Amino acid sequence: MTESIWEDNLLERKVESDLKDLLKTLVAFANSVKPGHTAVILIGEKDDGSPAGVANPDNIQKRVREECDKIYPNILWRSLVYEKGGKQCVRVEIQFSGDTPHFAGPAWVRKGSECIKASDEVFQVLIDVRTDIVRELLKWVGKEVTVFGQTGSLRPELAEQVYGKLKSTLADRWPWEDTVATLVSVNRFWASMKRKDTGEIKSEPLKNLTLSFDHKRNQLRIIVGY
Repeated sequence: MTESIWEDNLLERKVESDLKDLLKTLVAFANSVKPGHTAVILIGEKDDGSPAGVANPDNIQKRVREECDKIYPNILWRSLVYEKGGKQCVRVEIQFSGDTPHFAGPAWVRKGSECIKASDEVFQVLIDVRTDIVRELLKWVGKEVTVFGQTGSLRPELAEQVYGKLKSTLADRWPWEDTVATLVSVNRFWASMKRKDTGEIKSEPLKNLTLSFDHKRNQLRIIVGY
């Protein structure tokens, strides 16, 4: 596992005497970490990163395990002991589980450096992420993807007419060739993509999308069916 680099607020330091909200932090991190990234809690470090250490690392790991056992559905986590400045500390890593939202009472999420109750809108996003295609697409938000407009579901007479125009397509369709775009946003209904060549943003229903991979460009390929 690697430390999260996408958002600094998914790193929290706690001294041993300040673990009263550990459960809330674990839930908030599990609900907020993106697929492919890791949220980190460093127990035994002060806010400035200087080591305070813990008296008994085994007891701390047991406490973490007990708190994680209170969370449903189960979160994806691990803990390990490390040494800093001659003092022992405990590192807790939380990764995206695919089973959000997680609960231990209310559904908590991370906002800046605080743990807050999830709003109805955020709660729905947490549920949406459980969908396989949404989960995979979320990994590519803000990144370049390859989009290909598939012709198979066009009416034969329309396909023949359009194909004769050197792979051009209808104004609201993606070209019948690989087109580089940036994935702008995703929800449970549609995905929005911005063409690199024209800057145009198009949104497509998720039911029309098939995911593949563009090995030439080393990026996701989204095949849009019509």
